[in-house]
Amino acid sequence: MQQQGRNDICKCGSKKKFKKCCLLISKETKYTLGQSISSQRIVNMVEILQKRFSKYRFINITDDLDDTNYREYQIKNYNTNIIMIAEKQLKNSLVFVEREETTETDILIMHKGSYRSFIYTNFDRVIESLATIIK
Repeated sequence: MQQQGRNDICKCGSKKKFKKCCLLISKETKYTLGQSISSQRIVNMVEILQKRFSKYRFINITDDLDDTNYREYQIKNYNTNIIMIAEKQLKNSLVFVEREETTETDILIMHKGSYRSFIYTNFDRVIESLATIIK
């Protein structure tokens, strides 16, 4: 597969040149923009959380999160109103292993240096616990 050139049409479908589209999303902005929603589970959680914590913005970091940038996400968003959500995947599983209470943990929510890892099916019961890190 050939690497995307600066003057090539962006592969995201915007019909803009890559340099005027996705290339503009620098390393700095990826920490505050997150990614598009990757699963119905994330969509469901964000809908519930936005009703409860309306002054915050929720970003999905599932595809980018790994054990080398976990701290960067925490630092870059420490003084923001951004809450980060990630689903466990092979690429980010080391982050979960270091922070999970049980091996079934499959969701991680981070805010201001704190985190909660939990099993998605227990999400309704976890909402109150999230209130302790989302202030």
